[in-house]
Amino acid sequence: MIADSGFSFVFIVYGLLLLAVVVLVIALIVLSVTATRVLRLSAQERVLRIEQLRAAALDAGDEDPTAI
Repeated sequence: MIADSGFSFVFIVYGLLLLAVVVLVIALIVLSVTATRVLRLSAQERVLRIEQLRAAALDAGDEDPTAI
């Protein structure tokens, strides 16, 4: 009887540990995908901002739009 309860305890602890590892792996995957999207969006916003500055420089009458 004692061996059965010991095995049950170890099995439950192992199951909880395995569940925790699975949750952490899923969280890591979600965070890495989100970070990639944020970095990609930041790069696109940077490019758009540079284009806006160049367009504003051309509208202002600057001769060299690459001087920004």
